[in-house]
Amino acid sequence: MKEEYKNDKFLVALDAAGADVDGALNRFMGKTSLYKKFMKKFLEDRSYPDMLESLAGHDPEEAFRQAHTLKGVAGNLGINNLLAVLVPMVEVLRAGKEPSEEQVSACKVEYGKIVDIIEKNWNE
Repeated sequence: MKEEYKNDKFLVALDAAGADVDGALNRFMGKTSLYKKFMKKFLEDRSYPDMLESLAGHDPEEAFRQAHTLKGVAGNLGINNLLAVLVPMVEVLRAGKEPSEEQVSACKVEYGKIVDIIEKNWNE
């Protein structure tokens, strides 16, 4: 993590949790305020709850769309641990199959971790 961001509790917490803060900030042209704004908006993104709803309704096609969207969001924000569990899930869903309980559980855990970090460490 770059020295200039070491005093930002939020960015440090994300980095410690495995997020690629430096890579994400490069995509956000080094604008920490913009990156943090999008991290806060992550909480409002409907792709995760909609994915779970589609999985519960045994609709792998819609679950694929939602998981693919969530994968893109996680990738852009540098949320690597969530991205790592979403990649294989998306491929299973792309094939029209349902992911395993272990895959869904891992996704829930990683999603919960990032939400917890945002909620506990958010500072404007």
